[in-house]
Amino acid sequence: MSDEQTPASESPPREAQPRERMWGRAPAMLWFEAWPVLVITGLLWLVCAAQAIGEHLGYGDAILNYGALWKPGVFQGLWWTPLTHMFMHASWSQPLGWLHITMNSGALIALGPAISQRLGRDWIGGLLFLAFFVVCGLAGAGAFILFAPEQAAAVGASGAIFGLWGAVARLAAPGQAKLAPLFSAGVGRQVGSALISNLLVVGLGAGYGAASGAGVIGVAWQAHLGGFIAGILLIQVMPVRFHWLQGLPKGSQPF
Repeated sequence: MSDEQTPASESPPREAQPRERMWGRAPAMLWFEAWPVLVITGLLWLVCAAQAIGEHLGYGDAILNYGALWKPGVFQGLWWTPLTHMFMHASWSQPLGWLHITMNSGALIALGPAISQRLGRDWIGGLLFLAFFVVCGLAGAGAFILFAPEQAAAVGASGAIFGLWGAVARLAAPGQAKLAPLFSAGVGRQVGSALISNLLVVGLGAGYGAASGAGVIGVAWQAHLGGFIAGILLIQVMPVRFHWLQGLPKGSQPF
């Protein structure tokens, strides 16, 4: 009897797998899953560039008069301004003007994909997302007209973006069709966060304006309120079109 033991078979060592490159993939993934968000973001920046060119050519006042939202203008026939104001932003020649579109773009990219993905990544989903964005912006414009001072003017997409925030507040979990109840704790926390963000921005605008001597930098909190309420309600009636549900028979959704 041999004392020699048969060596146990050993599997060949695995070759180290190359790590997946992540740098540069985020924009491609965002485009694949939520391209309408990038399209609208790009549109906002194109309009901002057009504003800058117009101001350089001496048409700054005309652009604001015919594009910004203000109550007397609407009632004097500028009926299109509830729409046009949401694609315009503060002039870069104003104090912290560049921060306006920068903050709105960041919020749009942060909040938009969850809703865009829910509405579908085909052309129909793109139209649905644009419609949702515009309706929330118009709701914000309506609230601004109702509650803002008579001569106050507003530009910016924040009413529509707060509509996205309201919609996100209703999402029960990422990738799920189910919505959280309107008066649930999660929705309440998001409402509180939106309220705190408004108070913070209003305070910072007032503080910076007072410290710099530029005057109070107004914040259209009325538009934020109207957009948020519209989003939190409108998402209830929007179709659920996650791309991974396409082709599944009705009633077979796993959630």
